[in-house]
Amino acid sequence: MLLVVENHSLPRTAAFFDLDKTVIAKSSTLTFGKSFYQGGLINRRAALRTAYAQFVFLVGGMDHDQMERTREYLSALVRGWNVQQVKEIVAETLHDLIDPLIYDEAASLIEEHHTAGRDVVIVSTSGAEVVEPIGELLGADRVVATRMVVGEDGCFTGEVGYYAYGPTKAEAVRELAES
Repeated sequence: MLLVVENHSLPRTAAFFDLDKTVIAKSSTLTFGKSFYQGGLINRRAALRTAYAQFVFLVGGMDHDQMERTREYLSALVRGWNVQQVKEIVAETLHDLIDPLIYDEAASLIEEHHTAGRDVVIVSTSGAEVVEPIGELLGADRVVATRMVVGEDGCFTGEVGYYAYGPTKAEAVRELAES
């Protein structure tokens, strides 16, 4: 999905790009499964389940029910994870995992929009801890992503604070476009 918004009463314009299977070839969250396993955040069974989910996503995408089951599973899986550790694992493996997945055409389009003076916004159902560094890597000005609740201990509670999927994702894009 690419959406270019121009508001002629304001000099600012923006291009919105969906991330997974649009800018990159896979699910951004599921791509880090092996890294999370190696970092001790998930066990072998969870790593295998993540690999299977990536396969299903690549073959045909996920319908609404599959997305809901995946959200519930991932929310429970990350409960208790230290957010700083997640960010460190993503930072350490970002280039190795994500660089080969970026579609050349998408990278060129992002560059063209920046050259034309447009803001670039990356939109994804994946978590902000994954999407924000990918957005930075791509040169995005902003991202819209799912946000998990973080407790006072710096760990995920397992609750979703904002789920960037379906109507809520569309509404976030509309609100950002209007602003």
